[in-house]
Amino acid sequence: MISLRPSACRAGVLTLASLLGFTPVCAAVPAGPVPPGMAAPLAAPSPWSYSAEVETAFGYKDNLLLSADGEERSALVHGSVEFLLLRLPGRAVDYSLFAQAGRTHFFSGKTVDHDAEAWVQSDVGYRFLDTLKLSLPVTGYYYDQVFDVSDSEVERIVAEMKVAGVMVGPTLRWAFHRQAWIEAQAVAERKRYDDGGNDSAIGVGHLRLGWRLGGRIEVQIAGGRRWRGFDERVQYSSAGRALANTELKLSEREGEARVDVEWGADRTWRTSTRVSALRRRDNGSGYFSYDQARVSQDVAWTSDPWLVRLEAGAERLEFRVQTVGISIDPPPRIKEEYAAKLRVERTLSERWTVFAEYNWERSRSNDPISSYSVNEGLLGARWSWEK
Repeated sequence: MISLRPSACRAGVLTLASLLGFTPVCAAVPAGPVPPGMAAPLAAPSPWSYSAEVETAFGYKDNLLLSADGEERSALVHGSVEFLLLRLPGRAVDYSLFAQAGRTHFFSGKTVDHDAEAWVQSDVGYRFLDTLKLSLPVTGYYYDQVFDVSDSEVERIVAEMKVAGVMVGPTLRWAFHRQAWIEAQAVAERKRYDDGGNDSAIGVGHLRLGWRLGGRIEVQIAGGRRWRGFDERVQYSSAGRALANTELKLSEREGEARVDVEWGADRTWRTSTRVSALRRRDNGSGYFSYDQARVSQDVAWTSDPWLVRLEAGAERLEFRVQTVGISIDPPPRIKEEYAAKLRVERTLSERWTVFAEYNWERSRSNDPISSYSVNEGLLGARWSWEK
């Protein structure tokens, strides 16, 4: 939550803050005589806003290795910190810096005893006109955790990996109508793994169109392409054999439709619905090629001091060349994934919030060893500071 002076509570300020995931609150300025020498500072408040959050939680997770059998279970403790620096939009330039880091320790983990992540994004924006803005987000990230990468490997692979990367994604946004906009983005990404096996360079191009209907509904349609070239990985034959002296490259095409709606007289309910389809192809036999369909639904209810949010999603991957079994005509490999998250928060004071969270994940496949489920429960508290 970002607290703003009344003079800063303009539509553009509120929109930028909400896009960054924070709820602006217009702070009241005490009435009364202004001390000598203070009139100028009050008339021109600082354009900078700062906020920070510290969160800790205890919980339990029943499948640390995303395994079909022999799951490792453990109690856990999780901690995270967030920081946001925001320069409120001026006549031409705005800026934001967001940093997040978190670590989880598993008390009974044998194969893996922790996971960790960090994320930093710097974004500077320049407005050529009131309706035309160019921004340059630069993002760095680090993950140390268990990944299920069986959609990109020859066999079922779940492993603890450390991956770091950086992304640069210049974005041009044009509000060509008071209730409609179009946005184009090009992203260059470099990704490195601790074992070097999946080091790669990635390029992405996105085009997104959005418009608001009646002040409560926003509809977005997007399309994009993604290219990934690996430093060392090779192509595979249709039988799953490595082909020496080759270089593996992947390309993806994706389309998405999204609808966000605010409900109720006080707009206490918000929903977000997404439907997307993706087609991935490799530059060889098609062994790593698949078609993917995905749907997700988010529902949030806010009524001071409560916040309840439910997120759910499902996706299905159908491989074009990979098969399951050793029969004469084996079926193509199919993978389905389902996930849900329920979070309940209650604000206790200006600084303190308590929460409960439940996460569920289910992976299914016609290859039995690729199926698993995960349950995780958390109870925690968050401390917030803002200026």
